[in-house]
Amino acid sequence: MPAPHGSMSILKLGGSLLNLPDVSDRLVSFIDQCQIANPVVVVGGGHAADLVRTWADRFKLCDPVAHNLALQAMTLNAQLLSHLHTRFELVSAPLHANAVCPPQQISILQSQSAIAIPEAKLPKSQHLPRSWDVTSDSIAAWLATCWKADRLFLLKSTDLPGDVLADQPDSDTAHQQRSHFVRDLTQRGLVDHAFAMFSQTIPSLTWCNLRDWPAELRSF
Repeated sequence: MPAPHGSMSILKLGGSLLNLPDVSDRLVSFIDQCQIANPVVVVGGGHAADLVRTWADRFKLCDPVAHNLALQAMTLNAQLLSHLHTRFELVSAPLHANAVCPPQQISILQSQSAIAIPEAKLPKSQHLPRSWDVTSDSIAAWLATCWKADRLFLLKSTDLPGDVLADQPDSDTAHQQRSHFVRDLTQRGLVDHAFAMFSQTIPSLTWCNLRDWPAELRSF
């Protein structure tokens, strides 16, 4: 179903998907077929962030320095993606949630500058932590929370394992089920360790294997 008027959806595009020559067409197809209004895309670091991890280990970089370089890797990937389709628009922040982006526009976010905007209004204790526990999944969730987005889509290169949530008690509430689900994803290394903290208040979370699109969507 299409999103309600004035809503906002954050789409975290895994950086590994940038090795697909048709990644832009897949992303546009996903957004159109799911009828996603006001899409804002956060692009992961992918191979560029992996290089930063190598540098951090080799040169013993402190976490804040390495994290800043990783954010620059995400920005580099966003700049690349923005050139791959005429509907993509590189932005530093989304339009206000009560506004509607220009018809057909898909906002590609420059994560580094986007993070600075809410941080300027928040106390230091609520700033995004600078550590390897916070990767692009948590950055997308943190931004979705700051902007009160209605939905966060995790566009990945893999399906969810078939046994995820297999052991959930029927008596669990929706909140408990999500907590168990996210903990399971974290233990399997499918999301980072900070994701549980930043995603808990987002109304809807959805997983999609974009590498195998059209594919089943899993919401939790």
